[in-house]
Amino acid sequence: MPRHSTVMKLPVSTRKQLDRALMRGEMTIDQLHAFIAGCCAPGEDAPSRSAIGRYAAKFNETAKAMRENREMARALAQELGPESLEGEQGRLLVEILRGLVFQAMQQRAADPDAKFDAGEVAKIARSLKDLSHAMHLEQDFAKRIREEERRKVEEEVRGRVQALGSAQDLRKLTDEELERKISELAAQA
Repeated sequence: MPRHSTVMKLPVSTRKQLDRALMRGEMTIDQLHAFIAGCCAPGEDAPSRSAIGRYAAKFNETAKAMRENREMARALAQELGPESLEGEQGRLLVEILRGLVFQAMQQRAADPDAKFDAGEVAKIARSLKDLSHAMHLEQDFAKRIREEERRKVEEEVRGRVQALGSAQDLRKLTDEELERKISELAAQA
């Protein structure tokens, strides 16, 4: 079992400073070692130059995999088209694709000889796009059914109101007569 990196034993704030320095990419390993040694508290052991070098190499591999993941997700999103990426379903679709691509990139980072089948990811992307499109059609269909039901109810209410009579006729009725007329109409329905 491999030992834990001495860099990982650094305080979080120091490690964040190291990560920021690595992101900028402006320092050599010797400069990073001197920088981290200067950040360590008195009596605290600084990681060795080789430990910082290994950490930097792993950091760069991860950053590269993330960049590739982002580029692949962007390319897949462009292939799917803007209509499939709108709304909640689109966001979920993109997250699924990112997850798939990130997982593939992690496997590749762990095993450089691992195969990455971009065609397979593209097939999955198309399948997810088709699924998203089908869900969109289903939502549209359900919406049309609700609208049709609403129209039917509105027509029925209009018909019942018209059966009651005009506003002038209703004003002439007493409360008891109006209730009786409404009850008669309800019994006919």
